[in-house]
Amino acid sequence: MPWLYAQKLAESFVLSNTEWIINQQHKRKANTKTITESQKNITHFHDIEIAHGIDNSLRISVRNGIIKVIVPNNIAIDDQRIQDEMTETLQTVLRKEAKLYLPQRVAFLAKQFGFSYATIAVSSAKTRWGCCNSRGRIIFSLYLMTLPFNLIDYVILHELCHTKYMNHSKDFYALLDVCCGGNNEQLRKEMKTKTMDVFPKFNKDDRPPLSNSSN
Repeated sequence: MPWLYAQKLAESFVLSNTEWIINQQHKRKANTKTITESQKNITHFHDIEIAHGIDNSLRISVRNGIIKVIVPNNIAIDDQRIQDEMTETLQTVLRKEAKLYLPQRVAFLAKQFGFSYATIAVSSAKTRWGCCNSRGRIIFSLYLMTLPFNLIDYVILHELCHTKYMNHSKDFYALLDVCCGGNNEQLRKEMKTKTMDVFPKFNKDDRPPLSNSSN
Protein backbone atom coordinates (compact mmCIF):
# COMPACT_ATOMS: atom_id res chain seq x y z
CA MET A 1 0.00 0.00 0.00
CA PRO A 2 1.56 3.36 -1.04
CA TRP A 3 2.46 5.56 1.94
CA LEU A 4 0.42 8.55 0.73
CA TYR A 5 -2.69 6.40 0.29
CA ALA A 6 -2.25 4.90 3.78
CA GLN A 7 -1.95 8.39 5.28
CA LYS A 8 -5.11 9.59 3.52
CA LEU A 9 -6.94 6.46 4.67
CA ALA A 10 -5.91 7.14 8.28
CA GLU A 11 -6.96 10.78 8.03
CA SER A 12 -10.31 9.72 6.57
CA PHE A 13 -10.88 7.31 9.47
CA VAL A 14 -10.12 10.00 12.05
CA LEU A 15 -12.38 12.56 10.38
CA SER A 16 -15.28 10.13 10.04
CA ASN A 17 -14.92 8.82 13.60
CA THR A 18 -14.00 11.96 15.50
CA GLU A 19 -16.94 11.76 17.91
CA TRP A 20 -16.26 8.08 18.68
CA ILE A 21 -12.56 8.76 19.30
CA ILE A 22 -13.35 11.65 21.67
CA ASN A 23 -15.86 9.50 23.57
CA GLN A 24 -13.30 6.73 23.96
CA GLN A 25 -10.73 9.20 25.26
CA HIS A 26 -13.23 10.53 27.80
CA LYS A 27 -14.09 6.99 28.93
CA ARG A 28 -10.43 6.09 29.33
CA LYS A 29 -9.78 9.23 31.35
CA ALA A 30 -12.83 8.58 33.53
CA ASN A 31 -11.62 5.04 34.29
CA THR A 32 -8.09 6.14 35.16
CA LYS A 33 -7.47 6.22 38.89
CA THR A 34 -5.23 8.87 40.38
CA ILE A 35 -3.55 9.35 43.72
CA THR A 36 -4.96 12.53 45.26
CA GLU A 37 -4.19 14.89 48.14
CA SER A 38 -7.24 13.62 50.03
CA GLN A 39 -5.85 10.08 50.15
CA LYS A 40 -4.53 9.07 53.56
CA ASN A 41 -4.54 5.29 54.11
CA ILE A 42 -2.63 4.26 51.00
CA THR A 43 -1.36 0.86 52.23
CA HIS A 44 -2.04 -1.32 55.27
CA PHE A 45 1.06 -0.10 57.07
CA HIS A 46 1.76 3.29 55.48
CA ASP A 47 -0.14 6.56 55.20
CA ILE A 48 0.54 9.13 52.50
CA GLU A 49 0.90 12.89 52.79
CA ILE A 50 0.87 14.98 49.61
CA ALA A 51 1.53 18.72 49.37
CA HIS A 52 2.80 21.28 46.90
CA GLY A 53 6.30 22.62 47.46
CA ILE A 54 7.73 26.07 46.90
CA ASP A 55 10.11 25.03 44.10
CA ASN A 56 10.01 22.96 40.92
CA SER A 57 11.40 19.69 42.27
CA LEU A 58 9.51 16.49 43.14
CA ARG A 59 10.53 14.93 46.44
CA ILE A 60 9.29 11.60 47.79
CA SER A 61 10.40 10.05 51.07
CA VAL A 62 9.31 7.03 53.08
CA ARG A 63 9.92 7.18 56.81
CA ASN A 64 8.21 5.94 59.97
CA GLY A 65 5.17 4.62 58.14
CA ILE A 66 4.62 7.85 56.17
CA ILE A 67 5.04 8.31 52.42
CA LYS A 68 5.64 12.03 52.03
CA VAL A 69 5.25 13.56 48.57
CA ILE A 70 6.20 17.16 47.78
CA VAL A 71 4.87 18.07 44.34
CA PRO A 72 6.46 20.87 42.25
CA ASN A 73 4.46 24.08 42.65
CA ASN A 74 3.97 24.42 38.88
CA ILE A 75 2.67 20.89 38.23
CA ALA A 76 -0.73 19.39 39.03
CA ILE A 77 -0.88 16.26 41.18
CA ASP A 78 -2.73 14.37 38.44
CA ASP A 79 0.13 15.01 35.99
CA GLN A 80 1.14 11.63 34.59
CA ARG A 81 4.80 12.09 35.52
CA ILE A 82 3.87 12.74 39.15
CA GLN A 83 1.46 9.80 39.19
CA ASP A 84 4.10 7.50 37.71
CA GLU A 85 6.66 8.46 40.36
CA MET A 86 4.17 7.94 43.19
CA THR A 87 3.05 4.62 41.71
CA GLU A 88 6.65 3.42 41.52
CA THR A 89 7.18 4.37 45.16
CA LEU A 90 3.98 2.57 46.18
CA GLN A 91 5.11 -0.57 44.36
CA THR A 92 8.36 -0.51 46.33
CA VAL A 93 6.50 -0.01 49.61
CA LEU A 94 3.99 -2.78 48.83
CA ARG A 95 6.82 -5.18 47.97
CA LYS A 96 8.50 -4.47 51.32
CA GLU A 97 5.23 -4.91 53.20
CA ALA A 98 4.54 -8.17 51.38
CA LYS A 99 7.98 -9.55 52.21
CA LEU A 100 7.47 -8.72 55.89
CA TYR A 101 3.83 -9.70 56.36
CA LEU A 102 3.14 -12.62 54.02
CA PRO A 103 5.80 -15.15 55.17
CA GLN A 104 4.65 -14.83 58.78
CA ARG A 105 0.98 -15.06 57.88
CA VAL A 106 1.55 -18.07 55.59
CA ALA A 107 3.47 -19.83 58.36
CA PHE A 108 0.66 -19.20 60.84
CA LEU A 109 -2.12 -20.43 58.54
CA ALA A 110 -0.10 -23.42 57.36
CA LYS A 111 0.42 -24.51 60.97
CA GLN A 112 -3.25 -23.90 61.82
CA PHE A 113 -4.56 -26.07 58.95
CA GLY A 114 -1.76 -28.62 58.70
CA PHE A 115 -0.12 -27.56 55.42
CA SER A 116 3.55 -27.70 54.51
CA TYR A 117 5.30 -25.70 51.80
CA ALA A 118 8.83 -25.00 50.59
CA THR A 119 9.45 -21.29 50.12
CA ILE A 120 7.63 -17.96 49.78
CA ALA A 121 8.48 -15.28 47.22
CA VAL A 122 6.99 -11.95 46.10
CA SER A 123 6.64 -10.85 42.48
CA SER A 124 5.21 -7.88 40.57
CA ALA A 125 2.72 -10.08 38.67
CA LYS A 126 -0.47 -8.34 37.56
CA THR A 127 -2.32 -11.38 36.22
CA ARG A 128 -2.41 -13.71 39.25
CA TRP A 129 -2.60 -12.95 42.96
CA GLY A 130 -0.57 -16.04 43.73
CA CYS A 131 0.66 -19.38 42.42
CA CYS A 132 2.08 -22.60 43.81
CA ASN A 133 4.23 -25.16 41.96
CA SER A 134 4.55 -28.89 42.53
CA ARG A 135 7.63 -28.37 44.73
CA GLY A 136 5.64 -26.28 47.19
CA ARG A 137 7.13 -22.93 46.19
CA ILE A 138 4.48 -20.21 46.60
CA ILE A 139 4.73 -16.84 44.87
CA PHE A 140 2.47 -13.93 45.72
CA SER A 141 1.95 -10.71 43.81
CA LEU A 142 2.92 -7.58 45.73
CA TYR A 143 -0.55 -6.25 44.82
CA LEU A 144 -2.00 -8.78 47.25
CA MET A 145 -1.18 -6.23 49.96
CA THR A 146 -3.83 -3.86 48.55
CA LEU A 147 -6.62 -6.28 49.54
CA PRO A 148 -8.50 -6.45 52.85
CA PHE A 149 -6.84 -8.83 55.30
CA ASN A 150 -9.61 -11.42 54.99
CA LEU A 151 -9.01 -11.64 51.24
CA ILE A 152 -5.26 -11.84 51.74
CA ASP A 153 -5.96 -14.86 53.95
CA TYR A 154 -8.23 -16.29 51.27
CA VAL A 155 -5.49 -16.11 48.62
CA ILE A 156 -2.95 -17.59 51.03
CA LEU A 157 -5.27 -20.50 51.86
CA HIS A 158 -6.01 -20.99 48.15
CA GLU A 159 -2.32 -21.45 47.43
CA LEU A 160 -1.74 -23.63 50.50
CA CYS A 161 -4.54 -25.92 49.29
CA HIS A 162 -2.55 -26.34 46.08
CA THR A 163 0.14 -28.07 48.12
CA LYS A 164 -2.46 -30.85 48.50
CA TYR A 165 -4.18 -30.60 45.11
CA MET A 166 -2.39 -29.16 42.08
CA ASN A 167 -5.69 -28.50 40.33
CA HIS A 168 -9.10 -26.92 40.84
CA SER A 169 -11.00 -30.12 41.39
CA LYS A 170 -14.00 -30.68 43.67
CA ASP A 171 -11.62 -32.00 46.31
CA PHE A 172 -9.55 -28.82 46.09
CA TYR A 173 -12.56 -26.54 46.57
CA ALA A 174 -13.97 -28.74 49.31
CA LEU A 175 -10.71 -28.37 51.25
CA LEU A 176 -10.57 -24.63 50.59
CA ASP A 177 -14.17 -24.24 51.76
CA VAL A 178 -13.34 -25.98 55.04
CA CYS A 179 -10.34 -23.69 55.55
CA CYS A 180 -12.52 -20.65 54.83
CA GLY A 181 -15.20 -21.66 57.29
CA GLY A 182 -17.69 -22.44 54.53
CA ASN A 183 -17.29 -19.01 52.88
CA ASN A 184 -15.35 -20.01 49.77
CA GLU A 185 -18.01 -18.99 47.24
CA GLN A 186 -18.61 -15.62 48.87
CA LEU A 187 -14.89 -14.84 49.07
CA ARG A 188 -14.32 -16.09 45.55
CA LYS A 189 -17.00 -13.75 44.18
CA GLU A 190 -15.53 -10.85 46.13
CA MET A 191 -12.09 -11.55 44.67
CA LYS A 192 -13.47 -11.26 41.16
CA THR A 193 -14.34 -7.61 41.82
CA LYS A 194 -10.76 -6.66 42.72
CA THR A 195 -8.23 -5.16 40.34
CA MET A 196 -4.47 -5.57 40.50
CA ASP A 197 -3.05 -2.09 40.97
CA VAL A 198 -1.49 0.03 43.73
CA PHE A 199 -4.79 1.46 44.97
CA PRO A 200 -6.09 0.23 48.35
CA LYS A 201 -9.21 -1.93 48.31
CA PHE A 202 -9.75 -1.92 52.07
CA ASN A 203 -11.30 0.60 54.44
CA LYS A 204 -9.35 2.54 57.04
CA ASP A 205 -10.63 0.31 59.87
CA ASP A 206 -9.17 -2.89 58.38
CA ARG A 207 -6.64 -4.33 60.84
CA PRO A 208 -4.21 -7.28 60.74
CA PRO A 209 -5.55 -10.49 62.33
CA LEU A 210 -4.71 -10.52 66.03
CA SER A 211 -3.58 -14.12 65.70
CA ASN A 212 -0.84 -13.21 63.22
CA SER A 213 2.57 -13.92 64.67
CA SER A 214 3.80 -10.48 63.57
CA ASN A 215 1.61 -8.76 66.15
